Amino acid sequence: MKKPDPTAETTTEQTTTGKPDPTQKIAFLGLGHMGAPMARRLLAAGHPVTVWNRTAAKAGPLVAEGARHAASPADAARDADVVITMLTGPDALAAVADAVLPALPPGARWIEMSTVGPDAVRALAARVGDRATLVDAPVTGSTDRAATGRLAIFAGGDTTGVDHVLATLGAVTRTGPAGSGAALKLVLNAAALVGIGIVAEALRLAAALGLDEDTARTALAAGPLAGAAARAFAEDVHFATALAVKDLDLAARAAQLPVVRAVSDQYRQAAAHEPALAAADVSRTARHLSSTPTGSSTMRVTLDDPADAPQPLTPYYSQVARVEQADGGALLFLSGQIAEGDTVAEQSRGVFETIAALLKAHGAGLEHIVSIRTYLTDIGDLPAYGAVRRAYLTGTPPTSMTMEVPRLFRPEARIEVEAVAAVPARL
Repeated sequence: MKKPDPTAETTTEQTTTGKPDPTQKIAFLGLGHMGAPMARRLLAAGHPVTVWNRTAAKAGPLVAEGARHAASPADAARDADVVITMLTGPDALAAVADAVLPALPPGARWIEMSTVGPDAVRALAARVGDRATLVDAPVTGSTDRAATGRLAIFAGGDTTGVDHVLATLGAVTRTGPAGSGAALKLVLNAAALVGIGIVAEALRLAAALGLDEDTARTALAAGPLAGAAARAFAEDVHFATALAVKDLDLAARAAQLPVVRAVSDQYRQAAAHEPALAAADVSRTARHLSSTPTGSSTMRVTLDDPADAPQPLTPYYSQVARVEQADGGALLFLSGQIAEGDTVAEQSRGVFETIAALLKAHGAGLEHIVSIRTYLTDIGDLPAYGAVRRAYLTGTPPTSMTMEVPRLFRPEARIEVEAVAAVPARL
């Protein structure tokens, strides 16, 4: 009977064979809460390790222990036998890949250990091609397990030549081809994070019903949600709420998952209510959710004249009204804008440049405009204005109203534009 291909089925065998090859050079890219202790494990196992991180100061402790610091991802990967990426998400992985691929040695092995979802892994595999072997190996477990080599690793693809590297970091579950590890990681993270959110709401229900919190916690810890309860009450571990939201959003884009979306919104709203929660462990956010109904957070309005954008022409109005939403998003209401210029086209370009600067100061762009209102002193100038507007607003057209008026605030002005932009929640 033909033996099954070990890269095409799921097994749960821990890889324990193989010893570190002292000549095998490892480039470790990404030294966050998880990456730093993982790189330290490999260094302690005898591997020559080169490290890179976007914030260079995070490499200092590892350099003091014997790692080499690289100034760029390309510098780290140039002489590596194994490249390991442990990054925050798909965008970070794509940016690092842009830098690494031109310098990647032929025949190298790339172990992608971030939580980025299967689509990002497949995109990376297409870019790597036959030049290197890509192993998809995301992990579960927090910083304590990373430090002691007790992570759970979900390996997709051919792990030949890196089994010993993975075994240094934890127990390996073979999941199938490249991308399957990322898929399984999303499944498990979604289940765990939803469970934590349910435990938090269960505690809020207990409080509403007059139950003692310790009694409720003890019962939850002994019930069917014991694992989720243990993580919700955990201490001395770290998985940032912002990363939890990222993972839940990746899962929700892969399938119709209304419960996952609802829990993601709860985490996001908690961080909007208390911004420090975005960088805090999910257990802290769970405690917040257990005592604070996020849906009742009040709307917050801020009037602003961004310092790095054109200032109001008089002190009697503000350039931007920012209305914060419960989920962390915002609506931006921009005052009417005029600009200098001899022609309507010149004034129109100046107006849109000012609008772009005001939006940029609030983390938005012209693509976020959802409504626009235009005042012209001569409706015959509409074609010239329209040509400029279409050059600046290249996406789906916003709602719009255009009207002719006898004159504007400044006699020389022939056009004035108001805009409303919707900025999505960002964690």
